[in-house]
Amino acid sequence: MLEHIAAEIIAQEEQLARATRTLDVEELDRLYADDIMMTSVFGETSRSKTAILDEARRGTAMRQHAAEAGKPVTTTYTKEDLTIIPLGEAAVTSYRFVVEHRGDGIHVHRRYRTTNIWARQEGRWQVVAAHTAFVLDPTQAAKLAGEPS
Repeated sequence: MLEHIAAEIIAQEEQLARATRTLDVEELDRLYADDIMMTSVFGETSRSKTAILDEARRGTAMRQHAAEAGKPVTTTYTKEDLTIIPLGEAAVTSYRFVVEHRGDGIHVHRRYRTTNIWARQEGRWQVVAAHTAFVLDPTQAAKLAGEPS
């Protein structure tokens, strides 16, 4: 039973990664619970799925604007180190992901760690709580610790 739940959650996490990478608002709307509690990389907590979907819409608009201006931005989203704890009608996942944006004069490379709480609601899996944090590279960590470069 728990192996079956783990397989279902892996599939949901793959859908979430694809929707996040492509900014698929409809899929994100399906995967996130209406009353989701999300803690951002800045430590702010939100109980608004609308804010998450609005951010995806802004990202889509920015990508479209850049493409129309002849300066398209390529985005990659790589998930690694996925761990799943199945708990019956709920599950906890944790993973690292790397986001990279490349375009004309743009190169952003960021690493994060996310924990998602999934619950089966009305017959489908949804993220009911999530927490994302920055993962610093060794140089960034040394600077924050006051160590010489």
